[in-house]
Amino acid sequence: MEYWKPRRYNLEEEYSDIPLSPTQLDGVMTCPPINREDSVEDKSTEDKLIPSPRNLETAAAERSILYNLKALNRNEPTYKLEAFEKNYLVVFNQENIEGHDPRRGTEKDVEALEHTFGKYGFEVQVHKDLTKAEILEELRVFREKDFTDYGCVAVAVLTHGTFGGLLRAKDKQYNETDIIHHFKTHDKPTLITKPKLLIIQACRGTRPIRGVFALQSATTIQRDLDEELDPYTLPIESDMLVFHSSYMGNPSHRDEVHGSWFIQTLCREIDRLSPMVDFESIMTEVKRAVAIDMEHEVRNRATGDIDINKQMPVLSSTLIRKLYLKQYMDSGPSLSLCDGEVNINRNEVLDGPAPETPLLPQFGPCQCFLVHFDYLRQCLGHLVEENPDDEIAQTFLELCESYEDDTKFNAPKEIMVRRISQYLEKKVPDIEHLKYLYLYKNQ
Repeated sequence: MEYWKPRRYNLEEEYSDIPLSPTQLDGVMTCPPINREDSVEDKSTEDKLIPSPRNLETAAAERSILYNLKALNRNEPTYKLEAFEKNYLVVFNQENIEGHDPRRGTEKDVEALEHTFGKYGFEVQVHKDLTKAEILEELRVFREKDFTDYGCVAVAVLTHGTFGGLLRAKDKQYNETDIIHHFKTHDKPTLITKPKLLIIQACRGTRPIRGVFALQSATTIQRDLDEELDPYTLPIESDMLVFHSSYMGNPSHRDEVHGSWFIQTLCREIDRLSPMVDFESIMTEVKRAVAIDMEHEVRNRATGDIDINKQMPVLSSTLIRKLYLKQYMDSGPSLSLCDGEVNINRNEVLDGPAPETPLLPQFGPCQCFLVHFDYLRQCLGHLVEENPDDEIAQTFLELCESYEDDTKFNAPKEIMVRRISQYLEKKVPDIEHLKYLYLYKNQ
């Protein structure tokens, strides 16, 4: 049998026709998944590593570990950032790196991150031009921090990089897995069920992504516990999201005046779509905007033609819930179960006999349209703010705001959510991000 072997690239020979340009390396990642199969041999070992839910209190007492008292319920569909007063963002900004020209424009990325994430209650801590030892020390401090009262934790790295996930500190290289390791929850209980984001603006190699010819002038570009919880277990790698600025093996681009393509687009789309749209759907918009709208012209000295360099961000996620960036106490979009709706695992087999009388009438009529009414009213507010000339949306919004919080308005509210959903669905071809809304489908 002939096994697959990785091809060794000679980049200088393979891309000898690409002219030298003021382009620098910014990042790479290859993290193969680890598949632990459940076997008889492994059972005793796993029992030692992961205590059963019934023994969590005993294990905590014996090991003196404080378990996360604000962990989310097993059936919670969102990360409920609105229940937390604060979130946490650490930015490692490498503008000056030994042996490299300054990463001009990176300060614009820092400003954008502070502005965008600050609006959603993130405490933003910026570290500039740290050495490898200093970065590892900050990661150690991060590792020991109590995140019980934080809803979301994020790290942004703005630097040079190359193949294999290597990133540049001021003096030496380190690996992005050094950061990812500190996200894992086997010894950090206060991070359990919390979304953990890693945003990397850095090259992942030197192979360019070429686009179709399109002549266009360009500036100088650089690459660059209040409720009873049902105990359950999670993989230590869950609830993480890693967003790279470029595809594995390819460079990232940074405008020396306006900042990097990736970070500027990321912050712009978050500002435009949050909190109506969940984070991963926003990241799809970021990927599309960078892939389609951004390009860099380089003249090929060998052929005289214009080569168009492109960039493709890559998202790797183990998030198991919807993540909405919301301020504290902001109701925003909600996916909670409706009154009378029972959460049932469709794969479960009931051991007892089926009930003799139907259960549904015991709960009365479903009032889920009231949740949708509040949600769509907020969506209309954002739509009218962005499109002040939309008279129909303005009329819908005025009618919604005229309804009082009284049961006598339930019937018109139910009619209204249907009409609003129909209207917004028709607007999707013109305003594409509306397709991410949760429209009312009941007839």
